[in-house]
Amino acid sequence: IKGTDKTTATNARGEFEINHIAPGSYVLIASSVGLETKEISAEVRAGETAFIPEIILKASVKELAAVDISASRDSYSAKELSPSLRLTSPILELPQNIQVVTSEMLKDQQVISMSDGLIRNVSGAVRVEHWGDLFTKIFSRGSQAQAFRNGFNAVNSFWGPLTEDMSFVQRIEFVKGPAGFMLSHGDPGGLYNVVTKKPTGISKGEASFTLGSFDLYRTTLDLDGKASPNGKLLYRLNLSAQNKKSFRANEFNDRYVIAPVLSYQLDARTKLTLEYNYQRANMSDVGSYYVFSTQGLATLPRNFTMMPGGMSPTKINDHSLYAMLTHSFHKNWNVTAQASKFLYDQQGT
Repeated sequence: IKGTDKTTATNARGEFEINHIAPGSYVLIASSVGLETKEISAEVRAGETAFIPEIILKASVKELAAVDISASRDSYSAKELSPSLRLTSPILELPQNIQVVTSEMLKDQQVISMSDGLIRNVSGAVRVEHWGDLFTKIFSRGSQAQAFRNGFNAVNSFWGPLTEDMSFVQRIEFVKGPAGFMLSHGDPGGLYNVVTKKPTGISKGEASFTLGSFDLYRTTLDLDGKASPNGKLLYRLNLSAQNKKSFRANEFNDRYVIAPVLSYQLDARTKLTLEYNYQRANMSDVGSYYVFSTQGLATLPRNFTMMPGGMSPTKINDHSLYAMLTHSFHKNWNVTAQASKFLYDQQGT
């Protein structure tokens, strides 16, 4: 009915009915896709039923309004690598097998550390150690994958480095197989490169609080913005604090993170970035170290532990400092100079 929200559709025989209409004069609009539109006058009297004469609609050509359907299925995919991996070609064009775990994936899966289910996103990668959240020793293709941070090899022995807290991590790039372009000496399994968060020039802040099983309490703060009005000096600050226990008695893992970054645009072609990452870990030993049973495999309960109460925690201070200078000579020629310093101090077992 024209001028109202009253509407209906005909049945298979072309019949229709509209109820609860107040007395008065109305105009009916009859339309259908592929047919012309007609307007018919009708008079409704109190206590009577108004019958409409037969309506015949002739064929007509109509152009329907366009319907745009969009979807995003690439939110977890990365097309480019970070500058720290020294490759500028798109991932799709590289002969090397490289997988990237993006920040969107880390956030949606609520991954809080390198040891926290991260490798389920990478085919062929497994963890083969049992040192809790102390080290993330990842194996790929039968050998250890070397651990990199921002393009620097962070492994000085078979163990290490301290597993990264995800509060200051932007993405993780997994390079499978021999990677001579990054690592002249290492196992053939490949490497993984942890890329930390950098300033974006967009003023924003994000705070989160996480609760979990076994007394997990975690809070993070991410601040990003301009430190100067002209936008040449940018900053980013990530803070995190976590208290976590275990399904085994007397085990805990408390972590604290401070990660400031400053970047300065020296001129139109030159940029200097300074970064410092500090991780503090107060944690117990893992009570299931080398537990064997004379009754056979899987005969001890899941929460069995040999960790006594009251033991002093292991204290770890992990410092990493980075300086990066980039200069563009031409749209196809860039030079990058990097320096880093890693300081690792552990007191305890």
